Amino acid sequence: MTKAEVVVAQRAWARCLIERDVDGLLDLYDFGSPDEPLLFKPTLADVIRLDRDGARSYFVGGDPNYPHDHGFLNRGWKQVDFQSAAGPILKAGGLGYKDMGHYTFIDSEGNATRADYTFAYHKLGGKVMISLHHSSLTWLPPVKD
Repeated sequence: MTKAEVVVAQRAWARCLIERDVDGLLDLYDFGSPDEPLLFKPTLADVIRLDRDGARSYFVGGDPNYPHDHGFLNRGWKQVDFQSAAGPILKAGGLGYKDMGHYTFIDSEGNATRADYTFAYHKLGGKVMISLHHSSLTWLPPVKD
């Protein structure tokens, strides 16, 4: 796996988000096994997801097991910009890549939502896959009067 392949995977993730292609998006994740599951903490959720059903619910909503999910894809994102802190960076041992930074989601009205991200990637069957994804809203210090 190369850094360029990881960047291509990030662009595919952003494209699927914009096109509201939930199946294409989910296919970018390696959901692993019960003993070694995907670790996914979504931006606008408090529940960590370990499987495809949990991830699907976050992206499109409608799962009674996740009553607070309203569908991140339903927000109508028109643009996603990744701003990596220093990567993607080859992981120790050279078996994958990791990346951390900020991404900004822009909706159809031009409103921006900025979040912090961490991804881990590995290659499975010749395809770059996400094995860890943590995202949270960016903390902003209070503004003094």
